[in-house]
Amino acid sequence: MKPNTKINLKIFLLNKSYWEFKDKNSQEIIEVIKDNHIKKLHSKFDSLEGVDEYLAYSKEDDFELWSYCYNQPKENFYWKLFLPDELVEKQNFKITEFSFVLFIKYKSAIYCLIGGSGMSVIKKYIDTSFGIDMYQHFANPTEDVLIELHTRGIASNISQKKHIYNLNQTLSETLEYSEIPTKIKLEVRDELKKTIFKKYSLDKNKAILEVGSYFSIRKKLNYSELKELIIDIDQIKNDKNFHQLTLFKKIREDDLLNNLDEYLKDLIVDDVLLNVTPDRVKYLQNDIIEIVHPSSLESFYECSRFEIKFKYARKDIIEVTDRSQLYTESLKHIFDKTEDITKKFEIKKKLYLLNIIGYRDETDKIATYANLFSHVIAEIEYLGKKYFRIDTDWYFLDDKFIQLMNNDALEYYSKYKLKEDLLNKWPDGKDEDFYNLTHTEKNYYVLDKRITENIEICDILILKDDKIYFVHVKNGFNTKMRELYIQVVLSAKRLSNDIKNNDGSQYLRKTLKYYNKKSKTKKIDVKDVVSRIKSKELEVIFVMAFKNNYYKGKTVKEKIDASKSNIAKYSIIQTIKEMQPYFPVKLIDISEL
Repeated sequence: MKPNTKINLKIFLLNKSYWEFKDKNSQEIIEVIKDNHIKKLHSKFDSLEGVDEYLAYSKEDDFELWSYCYNQPKENFYWKLFLPDELVEKQNFKITEFSFVLFIKYKSAIYCLIGGSGMSVIKKYIDTSFGIDMYQHFANPTEDVLIELHTRGIASNISQKKHIYNLNQTLSETLEYSEIPTKIKLEVRDELKKTIFKKYSLDKNKAILEVGSYFSIRKKLNYSELKELIIDIDQIKNDKNFHQLTLFKKIREDDLLNNLDEYLKDLIVDDVLLNVTPDRVKYLQNDIIEIVHPSSLESFYECSRFEIKFKYARKDIIEVTDRSQLYTESLKHIFDKTEDITKKFEIKKKLYLLNIIGYRDETDKIATYANLFSHVIAEIEYLGKKYFRIDTDWYFLDDKFIQLMNNDALEYYSKYKLKEDLLNKWPDGKDEDFYNLTHTEKNYYVLDKRITENIEICDILILKDDKIYFVHVKNGFNTKMRELYIQVVLSAKRLSNDIKNNDGSQYLRKTLKYYNKKSKTKKIDVKDVVSRIKSKELEVIFVMAFKNNYYKGKTVKEKIDASKSNIAKYSIIQTIKEMQPYFPVKLIDISEL
């Protein structure tokens, strides 16, 4: 690169904790990333003429650098799809896109810069909070002025929020305790221009810093300045100064991460061994463990079937259509394929070798894919402290966070409690399916299992006066509440988009028609219901209904207060917050009926 050539740069950091990188040096790690990218391209395109598997290498002082350059084929050009065949059959509509990844090793870290579609090479392997973590080493939330803020909840990424500011709002004035910042664009305060960023001669009026999964000072830099910035980044991220932006802390200490993973794997192995006596399988850790894809959450919930199989297996594939059985069936499959159940280490290895593959509808197109352990969501107590494992990351819950969350859950339950007498008592010892089917009254329709587009619109649909209630039901006040929260928000999001669709309410209409097709007795007047919803004659209300099976004899609020499941409490809070753009929502603990 010519010394005076300057470009805007976004710097990413590789997360070297992936199991594919275990016991590999930097060169081997980069080879793994490149080879996986080539395999992905081969599965997607018939010809890879422009893709060169060559890695250029250079060593410069304390830096090692690798460049991976390729011309990636692009999918069908839209003009070819638009024009009639006679106008395109003898024309070359093939297009390629120049793409590039620069890997930079400095000390023990590997940084990346990309061009074109280079993100597709490294996306799986980057540290997704690298830029945010960097910023926290020099943040001053009460003074730093925001331009743009993107956030998500700790328990899911289905409802990400974006805010743009122009009134000198500071970070401390805008970021809520229950949110994770995923991208921050802010003005660089004068103090930083004169200290850690002095050498880069930032704009004196309005220099901008942008952080997220990457770090960018939003100033064009040349090649030498890039290396200077890498050195500065290394110094910053090893600085002991750290301003925690939220009340929950992402765990980064390698020893603690390893200990938490090992403790959780021990719990799962214990569950595997319950299969020695099938009657004991009912004692699985279902209260603290849930199975969800770590990154493609919405796609996971849209899957209609799953395959459980070991890596490279061509037979002994388990098919599952009920998401709630994925954990049980996965552990049983591991047990069945383990020759010596006394070797717990071998069972632990199988947690990484067993894959869960999700499919939409009846197609063979894979929607989600990851190993079993990547799917595990958990809340555990380790050495007297509470930890969440969400999307393969571990979080420590600060006592202040737990208290705020507890107070909000209690306040929200009181404020949004379902006052109408709509639901039946839950018979002891009966499951969700049985409970739902007890609702046989007029204008009550059990839609559980009546699914179109693989998103369950509700378990029970109730028409009463000028309101239509979409009731979602879950038995338990534990990690299952996260699934209930996600189901409520996803179905509300889909229904909201559906109602706004100028082509008509296809999602709702298809679901109701499917119900009529399967129901031998009750029928819904689909045209009337859809019309009244669209004209707002019927008010849409969602209901989050759960049955807290613990602390019998206590009131609902006393049960919530006493509950040890912070995921359950957090799920109540996030449901209320994330439903605001869609529809009103009510809460009810069925155990109090």
